[in-house]
Amino acid sequence: MSVAPAAESASGRDPLPGEIRIGISSWGSLPGFYPSGMRPAEKLNWYARFFSIVEVNVSFYRIVPPRTYVQWMETTPPDFTFDIKAFNELTHFRDAPPEATFAAFRDSYAVVRDAGRFGAALFQFPPRFTNTSANRAYLRRVAREMRGDVAVIEFRHHSWLAPESAPETLDLLAQVGLAYAVVDEPKIANDTVPLLPAITNPALAYLRLHGRNAAAWYRGGSGGTRYDYDYSPAELEELAAIATGLASRAARVHVLFNNNARGAGTLNAMALGRLLGVAPEEPPALPLTQPRLFDDAE
Repeated sequence: MSVAPAAESASGRDPLPGEIRIGISSWGSLPGFYPSGMRPAEKLNWYARFFSIVEVNVSFYRIVPPRTYVQWMETTPPDFTFDIKAFNELTHFRDAPPEATFAAFRDSYAVVRDAGRFGAALFQFPPRFTNTSANRAYLRRVAREMRGDVAVIEFRHHSWLAPESAPETLDLLAQVGLAYAVVDEPKIANDTVPLLPAITNPALAYLRLHGRNAAAWYRGGSGGTRYDYDYSPAELEELAAIATGLASRAARVHVLFNNNARGAGTLNAMALGRLLGVAPEEPPALPLTQPRLFDDAE
């Protein structure tokens, strides 16, 4: 779902100069969203009926062959956008990766870029990536290696965005042209990052929503319980105001929900879209014999 530039929201908010797209972090496992028995190969086409953007998550685990991106583009509308998570060797390393790894990652999605379907590359760094001189130098390297493509930086350690360090961090990203991921996650002192709306690259503002399940934040695992969270109507209003503010200062805003452990993400994304004046197709009623939320492996 997207709000076109200068579209007026149904909620009465002022027209927005920037385009807002709302989607989900990965499409493979979305409990309660897909009809029962749907084959994995059919899911992206179904997903694209309701959302105009998605984060590619499998690219974090392996370099995706260009032919796979071509297949995904063929099954989605011509204006559907892919944000692509950076290969894990570029973010979760012990030793900094060689230039060849950056090149392989960029070459893999070149077909998406050439087709005008590429949104951004998301560099999600782990909590151990702290605010050190070596890691600041690596961010500058990311900017050099990714020159020509929009690259988004997501921090998971509070040292980057603590009150005393946030201005310097954001200034660094702005200087080298990296976009900043505004993250919503549980507020845990001296650990997680704050919800700090900011723009460091006027081409793109990025809002990534993990939920606020503090009790389960350290219980990730295969079950993904840390992302089991359903945003309340009041919280969605708060997020709508943030997205609107970002859209007043950036050409594009991407809002990605990652709170999908039990299927709240898709429902929250559609609700936020309605708040922002988007009228997506409502999901069809699922068979009465199927629970609204169910487990679905990617």
